[in-house]
Amino acid sequence: MMKKLLGIFVIFVAFGAGAFIAGRYSQNRTPNVFANMKLSSGPAPTPMTGTSQKLDLNVDDSPISDPGAIAHAAAIVRPSVVTINTATTAMGGYSDNMWGAPATQNVPLGTGSGVIISPNGLIVTNNHVIRGATSIMVTLSNGQNLPGTVVGADPLSDIALVKVNATGLPAATLGDSSKLVVGQWVIAVGDPLRVGTTVTEGIVSAMHNSSLPPGQAGELSSYIQTDAPINPGNSGGALADTKGRIIGINTAIVSNNGGSVGIGYAIPINSVKQVIKQLAATGRVNHPWMGLMFGPIPSAIRQRFDIPSSVQGLLVAQIVPGSPAEAAGLQAGDVITAINGTPTTTPGSLQTVIATGSVGQRLSVTVWRNGSNLNIPVTLGQHPVPDQSIPQG
Repeated sequence: MMKKLLGIFVIFVAFGAGAFIAGRYSQNRTPNVFANMKLSSGPAPTPMTGTSQKLDLNVDDSPISDPGAIAHAAAIVRPSVVTINTATTAMGGYSDNMWGAPATQNVPLGTGSGVIISPNGLIVTNNHVIRGATSIMVTLSNGQNLPGTVVGADPLSDIALVKVNATGLPAATLGDSSKLVVGQWVIAVGDPLRVGTTVTEGIVSAMHNSSLPPGQAGELSSYIQTDAPINPGNSGGALADTKGRIIGINTAIVSNNGGSVGIGYAIPINSVKQVIKQLAATGRVNHPWMGLMFGPIPSAIRQRFDIPSSVQGLLVAQIVPGSPAEAAGLQAGDVITAINGTPTTTPGSLQTVIATGSVGQRLSVTVWRNGSNLNIPVTLGQHPVPDQSIPQG
């Protein structure tokens, strides 16, 4: 307690000293215009009565002809963005029935955002927004509350599709995220920290950033990085361009204090389109999987293991136990030079081949191993669901 009081005392002393020093500074350098004035010590002046004063205010109440691109985009996007409140059923206390059985109650899980993508009530959001929920309540931009049901959810992409029983809803217009350029203006729309639908603006800071911290997002290989402020509750909300077209679904932030520090991530809308098509059709998403970790060949590794400079490809660093790669006989240290005869010189090229394949598809993988070229058939499997025990933003 003494330390706390001492701390308070020090704060006030510092403030007082600062005020005192500032006062001395003013007195030494500023003429005292009140020095020769005779100040009255009598009663306060009596307000004027019986007279009216003309109040001339400079007012311009004409509408703004052009509020700007950000305001224009916000007006288009805001009606299609919703708030999603989730709850789960838990045992709590006892009911008043004669058997004294434990009662169940709804326990709030959290609040996120979503984007209406179809007038008939389909809403896209993040999987981590609705994960574990037994009840979902969707609040539209007009304040109307509607119960929601999960059509399908995909933990790997962190995308979910929710349905409300309504028609004629203001559906968003989806853009083309492949046409984004670094530096262009964007807006983030959602319900952060339960303050209501909010619009923030920023730019596209980077593209195709696959270095998100573990546990903060799904397994997609590309993200939109933005400095538009994104906070807890923005998850599942819209990232839009200045024409009001949705170009991403906000999903994660990198922060050392839990709030926005200017590093936010959104799932590109082109990736979202692929996921929601499958969710709408079957309620699930096929994720082709080979089960290996790979990357460019470091020069030190090339020298140590005598990998000729003519061998260009991707070095297999690790094989996941129980994966299709292990079943096929691929090994750590292999250099993948081609798939189905097409060279694989960059990580992106191999990722694209796998991602655009299908579960059960057979690939011919050409590898360099100990001086020999081998063709190994690998059948793509379904990617296992990741551990979802780590909270997401």
